[in-house]
Amino acid sequence: MSGEGLEERVTFPSRRGSRLAGVVHAPRAGTARGAGIILCHGMESTKEGTKHKLLGARLSSAGFTVLRFDFSYVGESEGKFEDLTFRGEVEDLTGAFAFLRSRVAGPIGVAGSSMGGAVALLHAAEEPDVRALATIAAVARPARVLAELRPPEIERWRSEGTFALGGIRLRSTFLEDVETLDVLGACASIRCPTFVAHGDADRVVPHSDAEEIAGALAGEHRLEIYPGADHRFSRPADLERLIGDCAAWLDRHLSGGTRE
Repeated sequence: MSGEGLEERVTFPSRRGSRLAGVVHAPRAGTARGAGIILCHGMESTKEGTKHKLLGARLSSAGFTVLRFDFSYVGESEGKFEDLTFRGEVEDLTGAFAFLRSRVAGPIGVAGSSMGGAVALLHAAEEPDVRALATIAAVARPARVLAELRPPEIERWRSEGTFALGGIRLRSTFLEDVETLDVLGACASIRCPTFVAHGDADRVVPHSDAEEIAGALAGEHRLEIYPGADHRFSRPADLERLIGDCAAWLDRHLSGGTRE
């Protein structure tokens, strides 16, 4: 369609070696700014999620090269879902960052939702080359998923090696991962400008997580709580406002790229 960039199906390696699948939104000829943005989906989503497709289209139309990709174990990427961990997804994002860096010479930003938001924060704490960040309904306290489990259930998970958490079977590596992660501690190491978005009607991840994340960030940041918005920003008006706010933040802080 007129005014839209091209989409390219790509594959690239995670830092842990598995094959990841993605889609690159390329800006139209003459509009490229030499800057890029990576989009990170949530736990039970994929690169084909509504928010990420809309963000990809909006940001590429503004001249950015945008990569949305499937983390390991979902969508078109390699692996089994039961092997999921936050730290493993940070390895995937590191691979995605290296891939996009091979495509663009200018600044790179990252946006992530839910679990992908926590992964984006953890990655940005380790990667000083991340120039701007946006999180949507990000998880501040991964160990909260264990709150409804009784101690004998946790020990059985640990001893048997797998457990059905909320109907999703996961290995004990996920348990060990969430027990030791410190997302809020990582936030103290992030220096890039960070936009923190959350709906106050979220019943999956409480919006207090956004407040904690914003309170822990050491650098420039903006906290935006959306009245009545749920975890997925299901209402069209909420989603449109979110997309506009995220795009504006990333555009503002990645403006150092040069048009090609």
